[in-house]
Amino acid sequence: MDKPFKEVIIDAIEHKGISIGKLAELSRVPERYVELIVRGEYEKLPSSPYLHGYLARLSETLNLEGELVWQVFKKEFDIRTSGEKDLLPKNRFAFEPINNTKVISISALVIFVFIYLVFRFNALFGKPYLVVLDPAESSISTDIETYVLKGNAEPENKLSINNELIDIKENGSFEKSVLLQEGVNAFEIKTKKFLGRETSVSRQIIFKKTGSSSPYKTENMNSATTTPSE
Repeated sequence: MDKPFKEVIIDAIEHKGISIGKLAELSRVPERYVELIVRGEYEKLPSSPYLHGYLARLSETLNLEGELVWQVFKKEFDIRTSGEKDLLPKNRFAFEPINNTKVISISALVIFVFIYLVFRFNALFGKPYLVVLDPAESSISTDIETYVLKGNAEPENKLSINNELIDIKENGSFEKSVLLQEGVNAFEIKTKKFLGRETSVSRQIIFKKTGSSSPYKTENMNSATTTPSE
C-alpha cells in the first residue's frame, strides 16, 4: 500500500458505498472510533491491543488485508501500548451486572409501601368519619334563636357547613354557632378526604319564636271552627 493510512480507509469506505454508521454496525466497532479514524484523530483512540482488533474488523468489512493495514498504521503513527489503568470500551448493548444491595433496597421499599397501603387502606380510600351530635336528629324544632351545631370528624380532613369551612380541633370535635331564621333552617355538614371521598349529613332546624303562633296551628284551628246554624 503506497497510499497514506487515512486515504486507504476513506477510499475503501467510498468504494464500499456505506456510511460511517453502517460501517460501525457491520464491523461492530464503536462509531466514535470509526469517526476518529476517518478524521485522523488517532491520539484519541484506545491503546494498541484494542486498536489492532478494531482495525482488523474494519479491514474485513472493507475487504482489506487486516495485517497489512495494521503495518501501514504502525509505520505512520506512534502506537500507544496498554497500561494498568486501561479499560475496555463499554458496550452500550451489554447488560450491566445487577447490584444486589440496590435490588434488596428496592424490594424492601415495595414491601413497606404494600404493607402501609393494606393497613391504611380505609383511612386513605374509605369514606371519612362524621358524626353530628347536636342536633342528633335529622329534624328538630326550637325556640332558641342562636343554635350551636356540634359533632366529631377526623382532624386531617376538611369540614364544611353549608359550604363554609369549619376548623376541626385536635380531638376531632367541631362546633359552629348559627343564627336561625324563623321557619325552616337547612344545614348540610360535609367532610372530605384529601383523595376526594366525602361524607355528608343533613340537618333541619325549625325555629319558632316564643309566643308566636304557628301558621299550621292557626289553619287547623280555623278549620275546626264551626258556624252556628240559624
